[in-house]
Amino acid sequence: MELLRVALEGKAAGWQTLRRLTATEKRLGPQLLDDLLERARRQQDVVEEWRARQATAVFQKR
Repeated sequence: MELLRVALEGKAAGWQTLRRLTATEKRLGPQLLDDLLERARRQQDVVEEWRARQATAVFQKR
């Protein structure tokens, strides 16, 4: 779960970088990048919820 979480953070960072470039790079669509960044953040939230739930379940068994 941690690896998936880090991968999603990397994806979001990539979208943020591209979003910053929209001021000078006209081939990039700001709205599309905003949407992709928002989706990555929602995915991060879901994975974090799963990770926390799984960690709780594992440690409660001990």
